[in-house]
Amino acid sequence: MALFKRRPVDAPVSAGAGAAFGVGMQVVVRLDRARYPDSMVDDPIGVITAPGDLVGSALYAPVVGKEMIWVVHFEEPFYGLDGSGPHESARVPQRCLEAAPES
Repeated sequence: MALFKRRPVDAPVSAGAGAAFGVGMQVVVRLDRARYPDSMVDDPIGVITAPGDLVGSALYAPVVGKEMIWVVHFEEPFYGLDGSGPHESARVPQRCLEAAPES
């Protein structure tokens, strides 16, 4: 029984969950809006500047189990859904990151 499905070599890697994250990558931080569903704050865009921990805390989303955390510096100061900020950077779990669309 296979535990994973192999992607064909010629299949494109889509942006978002399938993207390979790393330092220098431009990303969109998808905010957890569970507690602030009516917030008008846009998801911030930034650049990954350093790897974080495999286990640890993140600023804008609860960490569940072992997952990669990245340090993201924002293009412009970011105000959180709760009004906190301005923040220049944050430690963000990989599951909340998506590759920024190419312009």
